[in-house]
Amino acid sequence: MGKNFLCSLLSSLFLFTVSAQENDSVSVPKKESKIEYMGQYITLKLTQNSDIEGIAVKTATNKIELNPNISSVTRLSVNYKFISFSVRYVPKFLTGNDDLMLRGKTKGGGFDFGFNFKHWLQHFSYTKTRGYYLENTSDYISTWKPGDPYIQFPDLLYKNFEGITAYNFNPDYSVNAVSSQSERQLKSAGSFIPHFQYRYYIIDDRTALTGTNTSQKAKTLEFLIGAGYYHTFVLKQNFYFALGLTPSFGVNFLNLTTRLPAGYVHTKQTNTIFRLDGQAGLGYNGERFFAGVYSKFSTESYNQQNTSAVTSDARVAYQVFVGYRLKAPKFLQQNVQKAMDLIKL
Repeated sequence: MGKNFLCSLLSSLFLFTVSAQENDSVSVPKKESKIEYMGQYITLKLTQNSDIEGIAVKTATNKIELNPNISSVTRLSVNYKFISFSVRYVPKFLTGNDDLMLRGKTKGGGFDFGFNFKHWLQHFSYTKTRGYYLENTSDYISTWKPGDPYIQFPDLLYKNFEGITAYNFNPDYSVNAVSSQSERQLKSAGSFIPHFQYRYYIIDDRTALTGTNTSQKAKTLEFLIGAGYYHTFVLKQNFYFALGLTPSFGVNFLNLTTRLPAGYVHTKQTNTIFRLDGQAGLGYNGERFFAGVYSKFSTESYNQQNTSAVTSDARVAYQVFVGYRLKAPKFLQQNVQKAMDLIKL
């Protein structure tokens, strides 16, 4: 039921976003005082970052800190006008992604796409990670020392479906110039940006039951409302410095299944949550070539209803990206323009 509800919600929000653009101008190949629209180009971008999903649960007596055996992920993005799409994968040949003996095997991937207009912003993403290890193994094995294998959970699966609908109040501030580099911020500007975030994620320990062990599967539906401020400081000769911070509050609905030798036990919780997202970055955004270094963080926590346990999900991502803009072929320009005319953008 949760999946069907989420699909319906995302479809409705997409239709709302499209219809809301009827009186909202979008990227066109012309220059304004503070933004240069790059609608005549296709933007290609390669990003290497440490955007990793960690899982942590703390109680009064113990804590569990689970991480995948991933040090960095690669993302390839394609952007054209208000449309963006990217694919995420884990390259095994990189150092930190290949120490299988100590931390076990991890598989991961995902994709995301978005529609960023002058005011309305819409983003969807999906990630999947399988294979985790216990970061604080020393808390459970007293003889463990650095260099020994960690406790591993090769069948622990994490799936995340996420969407964000946001509104940019300042038409002179370009979100695309910072996120997808499909525009250029010519003069410094900032904006207050409220958003509505919705997320459905699954944490499933698929370890086979032997008659003596147990496992769990948690399904969580989450809704957040937040508002933050973002600013781009344009420096000399196409260089810029970007900052942003967004606090959010919301609620999640947890459906937990515990698999016991005697049978399954189902519990439900409704929890109030707090989340904080932020970023800082330095970049170069020329007419064709662009590159940059960003640091992003996200932290979320909540007290599990009727228990002393605290669940948290904290991420700190450092990313380096490089990209280039190619002249868009005429057939693409014409077809996208027809679609824009059809929905009166």
